[in-house]
Amino acid sequence: MAPLVNGRFFELDPEAAALMEYSDEHMRGRLFALLLELFLSDEHLGPSGYLNWELENHIKAYSATTAMYESLFQSMQDVLDKNLGAEWRSEWQQAWANRVDRVMEQVTEF
Repeated sequence: MAPLVNGRFFELDPEAAALMEYSDEHMRGRLFALLLELFLSDEHLGPSGYLNWELENHIKAYSATTAMYESLFQSMQDVLDKNLGAEWRSEWQQAWANRVDRVMEQVTEF
């Protein structure tokens, strides 16, 4: 799924594609793994969580934007929608939307 999500991410946000031009497949795979962790556990949220480190590092050091995070999360949803089709159930969609809202709350507060 990582190449599909990254491909969609770069379609949605050409600025992110340019910013990540230097990254190799291993680094992009790591991004995808961290994305999964972020959506599966609250461990990474909060003031001392990994997400704050991520935001501090990437927004300040690499000029990432909160819009890029929105595009990244949207790319994951687009890939799930496309590849799961009718199997992507409404309750999963609602759970996904709730989680994105929770994570984006921290991103936009940064």
